[in-house]
Amino acid sequence: MNFKFNAFRLSLLLITFTFFGCKEQLFDNPEQLTPSAEVSAPAPVTNTVPIVKWYEDVSDVVMPISDKKPIDPSFKRGNATPTIVILGSSSAVGKGASTKSKSWVELMKAQLKKDNKIVRVVNLSEGGFTTYHVMPNGNKVANRPAPNTSKNITKALSYKPFLIIVNLPTNDIDKKYTDKEILNNYSKLRSIALKENVNYIVTGTQPRNFSEKSKRTRLLELNERMVAMDPAHVVDMLKKLSLQDFKIKKAYAFSDGIHPNDKGHQVINGYVFNAPLFKQLIGYTAVNP
Repeated sequence: MNFKFNAFRLSLLLITFTFFGCKEQLFDNPEQLTPSAEVSAPAPVTNTVPIVKWYEDVSDVVMPISDKKPIDPSFKRGNATPTIVILGSSSAVGKGASTKSKSWVELMKAQLKKDNKIVRVVNLSEGGFTTYHVMPNGNKVANRPAPNTSKNITKALSYKPFLIIVNLPTNDIDKKYTDKEILNNYSKLRSIALKENVNYIVTGTQPRNFSEKSKRTRLLELNERMVAMDPAHVVDMLKKLSLQDFKIKKAYAFSDGIHPNDKGHQVINGYVFNAPLFKQLIGYTAVNP
């Protein structure tokens, strides 16, 4: 009887001990109650807006804002109204635009009028012009065009302008004039303008669908040299208008592959308006200064 009782109690004691031992083993480590989960670092924030490469960029040019002030009266220089003179070739004439009103020079006139900037714009541009055509009266270089005395820098100064804008983007390269002589011509124009105390802006090269790759490469090379020579006065819009091979972007190209279309003329006008010297003289402020 005692043996059975003790055996029973011993069995009961072993069962109880085993139970509580297991219970202690289960609850000593709370992490075993639920699956372990590692806390991962948050994913890095990335810019979801794709970066547009320059040769794919066909976005609109943001125009500066008028300061709503009249142009400095001293810019009249004896004229009834302040005068700007354009010296250029066919792009400045308006070639490629669907109507004259959509050419960059006419767009400039319209914008100035809209902003109550009372300015006279005289356009002396002519299709086919090179830098030699706008040289001063009497300029002579063997095997090069003589100045056009009715549409050159000498004629431009006769209008007593406060600003001269020169737009001769590709014809010199088409004629295979060297960079040295082209830059020399621009240097002459610069010296004359400074001597006469006249402000000036020169646009750089524009893309053109030359069949020769060497000519398209020169568009970039000359443009870079122009900017380096006179950064405060040269308007650099080549890459905005160009494909990677310096042909004209289709969005901006007229059918001849030489001239800008309506959108291309808008770009030229926008870049001229955004030129620091133009904004300073006429009274415009960048949208995001």
